[in-house]
Amino acid sequence: MSRPGPAQIGHFDPDTIRRGAIACLPLLPSTIIFGAVLGVLASQRGLSLGELLFMSLTVFAGSAQFVSVDLWRETIPAATIIVATAVINMRYILIGASLRPVFKGRPLWVKICGMHMVADENWAVTMTQENLANPGFLLGGGIFLGVVWAAGNIAGYLLGGGIPDPEVYALDFAFTAVFAALTIGMWKGKVDLLPWVAAAIGSIIGHYTLPGTWSILAGAGAGVVTAALTWRPDMDDDSLEAEIAVEGREAYGAPEGTGTTGSLSPEASK
Repeated sequence: MSRPGPAQIGHFDPDTIRRGAIACLPLLPSTIIFGAVLGVLASQRGLSLGELLFMSLTVFAGSAQFVSVDLWRETIPAATIIVATAVINMRYILIGASLRPVFKGRPLWVKICGMHMVADENWAVTMTQENLANPGFLLGGGIFLGVVWAAGNIAGYLLGGGIPDPEVYALDFAFTAVFAALTIGMWKGKVDLLPWVAAAIGSIIGHYTLPGTWSILAGAGAGVVTAALTWRPDMDDDSLEAEIAVEGREAYGAPEGTGTTGSLSPEASK
């Protein structure tokens, strides 16, 4: 596969886009189910199918869409909906910062297109990759998830009142299960232990002490601060990759010279 060179700096690599879409295939069931749940909720709140699909196209943020649709009542001021969704989406500030290696040196239009198609899921899958040089992988996953998400919206909307309470069927737990699985692929070794523990503790404390979804930012902030405090200045990217490879060999008994694959396999999770 060809790697992006200077002549490709402003373009997405088609082959990488395809690989990004394929990498997100395991997310299809949960994405379409979660999208269908939103479709059911939108139908019950009186939104038209066109309004729902327009929202999915322009917003493309599942949690924010759920909150805005749930608050879609005449008695709720528009400002309340805007503030609520803005708070939820503040996590994308941290997500965007983590994607700096993906968009470094790219034109503004590439950054805009790529970031618009960032969802939590394709971001998590992208961050498991060893080579973050081409934003096409991120875009491919985003396009795939966007199409599946819209298909789920349509299916759920047409079902309408057929699923009066999605929680009865545990459909609301679909994405929680997905992220529990994705964390395996994001584990890079012992260097992640303290930040992960700090993020978990911060989220738990925030859940019981902060209103709404502020616990998400509390956990993310705790993890980021801990990662910054425990970062070793002498560890550049090459030495970090070497450490990860050594840990992987020790855990799986792999021969010298082998490393991680960057996929969602057990080898990549060590």
